Amino acid sequence: MKKITENSWWAFAFLLVSLAYLFGLFVDLTGDSGLYAAISRQMVESGDWFSLKINGIPYDQKPHLFFWLAGMGIQLFGNSNFAFKLFPFIYGAAGIYFTYRLGKQLFSGETGRWAALIAGTSQIYFLYFFDFHTDSVLQTGVVLALWQLAAYLQTQKRVNFVFGFLGIGLAMLTKGPVGAILPFFAVLLYLLVERDFKQLFHPKWFLGIVIVLAVISPSLIHLYYSFGLEGLKFYFITNNFGRISGNYAGSSTDYFFYLHTLLWAFLPWTIIVLFAVFSTVKHWFLRKEVSKWGIYLLGSVIGLALILSVAKGKAPNYFLISVAPLSVIAANWITQIAAAPVKKQRLFFVAHIVLTGLLTAFFIFIAFVFSNNLRLPIIVIVALFVAVVFAAKTQLPSLRKLILISTIIAGIFNLFLNAKLIPGLYSYQGAKQVLRLYEAQKTQQTKLYNFELEDFGLFFYSRQPVENVDNWDELYNIMANPGTWLYTNEIKYNDIIRMNYNIDTVYQIGQRGMNRINLEFLNPKTREQSLKPNYLIVTGSK
Repeated sequence: MKKITENSWWAFAFLLVSLAYLFGLFVDLTGDSGLYAAISRQMVESGDWFSLKINGIPYDQKPHLFFWLAGMGIQLFGNSNFAFKLFPFIYGAAGIYFTYRLGKQLFSGETGRWAALIAGTSQIYFLYFFDFHTDSVLQTGVVLALWQLAAYLQTQKRVNFVFGFLGIGLAMLTKGPVGAILPFFAVLLYLLVERDFKQLFHPKWFLGIVIVLAVISPSLIHLYYSFGLEGLKFYFITNNFGRISGNYAGSSTDYFFYLHTLLWAFLPWTIIVLFAVFSTVKHWFLRKEVSKWGIYLLGSVIGLALILSVAKGKAPNYFLISVAPLSVIAANWITQIAAAPVKKQRLFFVAHIVLTGLLTAFFIFIAFVFSNNLRLPIIVIVALFVAVVFAAKTQLPSLRKLILISTIIAGIFNLFLNAKLIPGLYSYQGAKQVLRLYEAQKTQQTKLYNFELEDFGLFFYSRQPVENVDNWDELYNIMANPGTWLYTNEIKYNDIIRMNYNIDTVYQIGQRGMNRINLEFLNPKTREQSLKPNYLIVTGSK
């Protein structure tokens, strides 16, 4: 009976988490994900899955894998949020399974299960599994590589060697050389700790490089064909070292950026991760024999963190590939602390309970303050209270009960975000508002254009292709035609008005990009004041 009760509660917790992820697949696109969706759509419509382009211009920023995955969904189901996200989600979710296999490979099946739970219910996974970036897919290749290379170091089986470098290749086919950093540091530090210099300098690693080059060859050929040697230089050098130096992108000097990213990224498991990292590092100094797999996992993350921290180009999504190895470290610590005396567990329990209480209070605050009516928040809070109270009464060991309750809270919170709060906020983006107006009034003679705006959702969601106006000469020509619909910003709108074109209608589009949110926008009472105007111009007859 006890087992049935526990299984039922875990089933309920996983149902909440699964529903949160499911609703996230229908949330609108913004920022980079809107750009990736537009590229994927244009790739599918052109039939050319090899030469990546955006509005006819060759694209060099990211390799092919993400666009191929997104393109499969668009090919099958059309231009929708669900279609764009479906296969990146399935592929990205495989990273959670690989996290389980990594933990099982290095420690135990129990460690693997806890690791998959921590990674799969961490706040950063919930975030980037509805706001898809290439990092959502990148982490899968990285974790596959870490798992298979660890297996190879243990068994020396060739199949693990091949799949390890296949994982590196898939990671680099997603985001370039950054996909090789964690596996490189992991293997290097492991062999140094083992003092296995013969294997460290073995020529077999060149075979691994050949495997990687074969996997990433589509992107290398595309870059060379479209940009020449500069394209290859961009892939291997400019796009990486340029972000570190700030010459290409970024200007941040916050060396602790990824430390405070870790604090929110692992919610609700932050306390567990911090205790686990501290314990692992402490053992390095107090024990004569350093844990080789602790070095393999945590050492590689520290190496990556040092590079990312000095880089001037920073973003929270860059941290995503660190989640799996840190989750395994945290899961291994859980299995150890569960067997420790109650006195040794007390500090952790107090810290985690305090954090859980603060998160719950924050959840209640978000639910009430940022909702337009109180009915849904009250229902959500009552459901949260009932679920937590009944889960707390189950006859489970204290640690398992605490983890179960935290999983339920994370599931309910993110289900509320993805099903209610976030879709409401995303409705204030300009692209969907423009398309609602245009689709309701368009005729065979009308055409929609974009001028000086990077609202790429416009190019993805529209039923017919939207043309981008690249310069003023093109603008002069299209504005002279009746039935032109032009979406532009306030500065360009004022310039166009002074040109005395025959303008029939002007729509002011109060909008807010989700990568530029603030407290004024989040508060329903002040939201309208925070909106920035763009303009949809319709030309009249001659």
